[in-house]
Amino acid sequence: DLPQPGGHQSPGPSVAPVGHLALEGELLRKQRFSDQVIRTIQASRRPSTTRIYDATWAAFSQWCKTRDIEASSASIPQTLDFLQEGLDKGLAVSTQRRQVAALSTILARSSSRSLSQHPQIKSFLKGAVNISPPAVHRYPSWDLPFVLKALTKAPFEPLRTTSLRHLTIKTAFLVAITSARRVSELAALSVRQDLCVVHPDRVILRLDPSFTPKINCFTGLKRLFCPTSVPVLLTLRNMSGTSWT
Repeated sequence: DLPQPGGHQSPGPSVAPVGHLALEGELLRKQRFSDQVIRTIQASRRPSTTRIYDATWAAFSQWCKTRDIEASSASIPQTLDFLQEGLDKGLAVSTQRRQVAALSTILARSSSRSLSQHPQIKSFLKGAVNISPPAVHRYPSWDLPFVLKALTKAPFEPLRTTSLRHLTIKTAFLVAITSARRVSELAALSVRQDLCVVHPDRVILRLDPSFTPKINCFTGLKRLFCPTSVPVLLTLRNMSGTSWT
């Protein structure tokens, strides 16, 4: 931890460790960066990343404190001991990579080489992958014709007597399987009258104007054409009201 200003202090609780942002800023000032530049550099991270870095540095500082190690000047072997302890506790390698990225913002300030590029750090992370390879989640195969056939029977048919829950499941599945759109895009479709245009042989669904796509590579595709969903969508709108989205 950095020394705290002030004179002699009476015995009491230890001073709280310096936060990641404050310590990083102090180190940048020592390299003669202006406060404006420091603020811009630190604004390059998302709030979620900043929280991860804060939590990582707090954990590392506490780990160093119990071993009488100056956290801001910890050596590579000491840093690897910290990572090894996390690995032994079952931390995923992806988590440890984020920890290395967080620690690099402090520990690599005195070196031209990034902590993540240090040979021993790279070897450690590679070894961690070999020791605990990431789990591969394989989803069971399914039969599309079987599912489509099931949707033509109870409890999904007849439409006039089926529940809103089963009608919603059927509609969501048919729209998803025929459009191949992202979940966020499907959620932005609406049956509001100004966004849902019903024709005798088709329905045109438009995205909510307030929707911002995660990947804006289909900027021209603002509507979805559903030639076979007219009865289903009309029933949904009649059962739930035109304001439902």
